[in-house]
Amino acid sequence: NIQSAGGNRQHDEEELIRSLSVLDLIMMGVGGSIGAGIFVLTGIAAREAGPAIIISFGLAAAACILNALCYAEMSSRFAVSGSAYLYTILA
Repeated sequence: NIQSAGGNRQHDEEELIRSLSVLDLIMMGVGGSIGAGIFVLTGIAAREAGPAIIISFGLAAAACILNALCYAEMSSRFAVSGSAYLYTILA
């Protein structure tokens, strides 16, 4: 409650309605992270790698897939949900 936290609200103001779901918020965060990284790094990679950028992205995709498989294997070994930090400590 805002009033119990020391806020100064008038009674005739309208309250905001939450219209975004948890999935919407997650997708906004993922989209922002991926979008910024792809648009910035594509230009830098194109300058450095030239036409071989296709091979460069293919190798990066293969590394990401292998990393995802490693995380899947680690998460199936432990009964708790966690992150890379937790898996490192428990391993």
